[in-house]
Amino acid sequence: MRALLDNLLDLIFPPCCAVCKTGTKEPLCQSCLQKIKFMKPHLGIYSASIYDGVLREAIHQFKFNNKKQLAEPLGILLVNYLSQIPGLRLEEVDAIIPIPLHPNRHRRRGFNQTELLAKVITRYHNIPIKSVLSRIHDTKAQFDLPREERFNNIQGAFQVVDQKAVFNQRLLLLDDIYTTGATMSECAKTLTSAGARRIEIVTLSRAVVES
Repeated sequence: MRALLDNLLDLIFPPCCAVCKTGTKEPLCQSCLQKIKFMKPHLGIYSASIYDGVLREAIHQFKFNNKKQLAEPLGILLVNYLSQIPGLRLEEVDAIIPIPLHPNRHRRRGFNQTELLAKVITRYHNIPIKSVLSRIHDTKAQFDLPREERFNNIQGAFQVVDQKAVFNQRLLLLDDIYTTGATMSECAKTLTSAGARRIEIVTLSRAVVES
């Protein structure tokens, strides 16, 4: 019955790529994926690619148009990227820490996109996910703020809910977009204060922000 319903829906709403709208059962077609070029680590930050073009549109569809199926190809993109960085040594990472949403934003969106990406990574690399960061302030969206206001906006916004889970641990701090680094810096500071031994910062994309 389920298969029949899916076939009927495919006839009414033919499946297509979330970015270019080409007919395909894949949420992100191979043609679009091939346009995403990996970037080298910069200043110790591991970001798969620039927040532009195909990747920018895919992230927008993922986060704001409820295209949760994009978690799989975008997560695999991250997996492939991380596998090409020998210095990262994923086998030594104790846990993945997804950047949390404030409960109000989580309710509005219905999911945390970073947690979905983390689930794909842990499936391939067998690294546990620890959702031990809590966002205690419902801050303004960082991307909408001038550069100089972002660090003040995010200051004191996070807390660790289980310090034992991060004490003396090497952690992979994960987010979808890196802009000025204000959010990552605040989260890293919070985790370090709780006793984390080392923190690797990983993002799906990196924005080029004008100062």
